Amino acid sequence: MGRVSDPELRELARSLREDSTSQWFELVKPPENPHPTVTKLPDYDHEEELAAVPEEPTESYRQQALEYVEGVIEARDSVRPDSLQPASELPDGISRSTSRQWVWYHTTDSIQEQTDDRPRSLAETTDHGKYLFFTPDEMGVLEDIIVEQFQSRPFDSAKVPTIPNRKPDAVLCLYYSDDRYRADLRETYQNEPEDDTYGVASPYDPEQPIIKPRGFKTDSATRRNEYSDEFRQESE
Repeated sequence: MGRVSDPELRELARSLREDSTSQWFELVKPPENPHPTVTKLPDYDHEEELAAVPEEPTESYRQQALEYVEGVIEARDSVRPDSLQPASELPDGISRSTSRQWVWYHTTDSIQEQTDDRPRSLAETTDHGKYLFFTPDEMGVLEDIIVEQFQSRPFDSAKVPTIPNRKPDAVLCLYYSDDRYRADLRETYQNEPEDDTYGVASPYDPEQPIIKPRGFKTDSATRRNEYSDEFRQESE
């Protein structure tokens, strides 16, 4: 259920508890073609999952599904950072889902369509990848960046780490098709003291959370396990 948003999962649990219809039956059945992130799990057997589904909804299967869904909700709640706002308070058009390692954000069809406010000619690379931001503070500040950018530019996917997956500095990965916004994002959000290893693009405000933009990393560089010295320093 990694692709099911957190609010959708709670709504499914409510439907299973009320059992007013059998609509829950189709919702909890394993898909014919599960997402690759699910099939890679060491304890997942898709054929076994399909074989366990009865031909018609039964009370025992409903109870089994409810226990499973409630367990997933509890597991997600236990790893999601407390500083993130409740899912019900996220703006319309932004969906959030929690997995074991990441809290994912995606736009939905209800979000107002945005257009690029910087030309593609500013990009130094046109390979898909992610803008990186680090903070030693609460992760709510990273979620604020996601919301602001989803509502003002055509970004549609981002993630921050869950509690057990967080390093000393939490990272935000904001995905996009190129790096045209690298300078803009750094100037807008950077808030860190200047030192000998990394210059600053905007004045440091010690009263505000520290935010360290660290440029853009392509998907191909991620697959090759390539990390800059700056990235390694913030991740250690």
